[in-house]
Amino acid sequence: MPPNVLIITTHDTGRFIQPYGVTTVDTPNLNRLAAEGARFNAYTTAPQCSPSRASLTTGRYPHANGTMGLTHRDFRWDLHPDEQTIPQILRTAGYRSGHWGVEHASRDPRRIGNDVFDETRDIDSIVTGVTQFIDAGDSRPFVVQVGFGETHRVGGHGFGGRPYDAKGITVPPYLVNAPDTRADLADFQGCVNRADAYIGRLLAILVDRDLLDQTLVIYVGDHGIAFPRAKCTLYDPGIEISLIARLPGSPFSGSVAPAGMVSNLDVVPTLIELTGAKEPPYLHGTSLLPLAAGTASGHAQLFVEKTYHSYYDPMRGIRTDRWKYIRNFETGLGVEIPSDIAGSGAYRDLAGRMDPSHHVEIELYDLHADPNEQTNLAGNPETAAIQAELGARVIDWMRATGDPLLDGPVQSPFYRKTMSEILA
Repeated sequence: MPPNVLIITTHDTGRFIQPYGVTTVDTPNLNRLAAEGARFNAYTTAPQCSPSRASLTTGRYPHANGTMGLTHRDFRWDLHPDEQTIPQILRTAGYRSGHWGVEHASRDPRRIGNDVFDETRDIDSIVTGVTQFIDAGDSRPFVVQVGFGETHRVGGHGFGGRPYDAKGITVPPYLVNAPDTRADLADFQGCVNRADAYIGRLLAILVDRDLLDQTLVIYVGDHGIAFPRAKCTLYDPGIEISLIARLPGSPFSGSVAPAGMVSNLDVVPTLIELTGAKEPPYLHGTSLLPLAAGTASGHAQLFVEKTYHSYYDPMRGIRTDRWKYIRNFETGLGVEIPSDIAGSGAYRDLAGRMDPSHHVEIELYDLHADPNEQTNLAGNPETAAIQAELGARVIDWMRATGDPLLDGPVQSPFYRKTMSEILA
């Protein structure tokens, strides 16, 4: 019988957890998953909530699956009608499915196709719902997805008002080590701890029913942390994510941590390989199992993108082991500051100091010599050949995956709705 599946996501967490080297938070449940499973060097396709989650559930790039911006309110982005999602794919292998909490990959969460869906953000309600779903089951395996609102900023631009600095504060190198930033990060660290505690409550459901070792547990973040120069950027702090998988008796066991790069696109192909589900056409990822087993080396290159978040900000990029290349298609702020970050202490400390201050056409960074992506080498004669090569790869990828940006500026659903009313 194929394994049960539990997929847990958190908002805006990046790699800010203990298994990825952050020692100033307490994440014992994620520590256990990593110690007993596999921890990956993972990246998202896009540094924003809806596009990244749409890639996770379809195994396809945002510009291909349709969700190129946020799905809620008047942003109105959505999956194309023929896109297949994790519950729809696993149904071909006999799975029943349920989702609790944040979904955010489609305008109507029911579009994702779960048998049971509940948008509650309350942890007690989530635990009750998941418990009842598992206990009410038949002989079919289940896929349960839970999306926690943590560690997204909440009202007042903070993280919930329970700061944690008992073990110090980790200040990422792209931020200013100043009082407001440290207070902001202490608040964030408390929220990371809270998210881990919630994950522990989900794992306890499986332990109590002797199902933990029969269940593939995947923890995956959506994109980088909600701080300046991370979320909503194609710099590494925006696209680095946590991805941990645990399944005894499979390559996802034994505390493996392969160095090769992986993408959130790889989750769907992995589920297909483990469950025998029917593979939809045109997937963009590959299974994580060979990498975890030591028979593959991971992706030599990863493509990343952003089209819309707060506003139209189209960019496409490529990351290799050594190089980051970003092509900006419109002028604008050098770093987008979403509204939830704009009122933060970290932004107050950094405002006016970010470089570049506005978009340049091309950005090129040597990640070995400059891991914080501070020195743009575009236009440098010594790196002209690599710049040309990476630029050509990006355009080839856009063509191969049908990127609508090649046909001209991408119209937003808001614009299309407005124009339809004007022209009616």
